[in-house]
Amino acid sequence: MAKPVAIALHRPRVMREATADQGSTRRRRRAAIAGLGVLGLLDALYMLAYSEGLIDRLICPFFGEGCETVGRSPHARHLGVPNSAVGALGYAVLATLAVWSGDAPARRQPLRALGMASIGVGAAAVSAFLTWEQHAKVRAWCFWCLTSAGINAVVLPLVVAEARDVRRAR
Repeated sequence: MAKPVAIALHRPRVMREATADQGSTRRRRRAAIAGLGVLGLLDALYMLAYSEGLIDRLICPFFGEGCETVGRSPHARHLGVPNSAVGALGYAVLATLAVWSGDAPARRQPLRALGMASIGVGAAAVSAFLTWEQHAKVRAWCFWCLTSAGINAVVLPLVVAEARDVRRAR
């Protein structure tokens, strides 16, 4: 009796190694997104505590009273909602999506990857507007607001890579 011919049901070694590298890259990228999301959340909660009167003063490295000037200005709220509350929510959802995604390929969970990308792109755009607003309208600088903008600038290419992975999977 002839032996059955084995059809290559397993991936060749080179392909396995490439897939493992991609999984490792995804894990590192998503861990960075989650970590930056947590840092942004802490930043936003600190500013929210000030804007809601839970703490009386802000520690403001480099800008003296600038953080308090910005934090209590009319521009610290849009449509009656504190900017820091929106930021805290966005960062919390971003970090949660990154952790929840683990190292699974984007093709298996496109909505999570696209959700991270949407939040990241939106946050970067809002940060650019709020940074302009600090300069043009409030005429003061806030260390914590600029830190948030910096976090969003670092998150942006990471979440764009997530969206790119979804596109490649199709």
